[in-house]
Amino acid sequence: MSKLSITKQHYEQELGIISYLELQKFFAKGVILRADEKLNIIDVAMTLHVDDAELIQDWINNKLLERASDHHAKAWLEQHSVFKAVTVAPWVLVQEVMVSKENCAQFQKENHQ
Repeated sequence: MSKLSITKQHYEQELGIISYLELQKFFAKGVILRADEKLNIIDVAMTLHVDDAELIQDWINNKLLERASDHHAKAWLEQHSVFKAVTVAPWVLVQEVMVSKENCAQFQKENHQ
């Protein structure tokens, strides 16, 4: 098995669902990168891992990948946003997932007991 396939498998296993409330400490540290829903989050993690600067810059230029801003944080807090997330040190890569308010409330209840 190649090193890249092991790394991809690692990111797939590490990928989780997390609420914005749980991400706030990472936002405060300035380490959240937001991936647009058009991108595959595992592919983005792999691209960051191998430091493919050209592709990363292309995503940034097209606003498909960006550092989370105060504007994002405010919206995420108001909307009780939930994310797919994976750590690609030093970054926490997130991608918002759409869930119903009921499912979001249930998720938060289950994870804050």
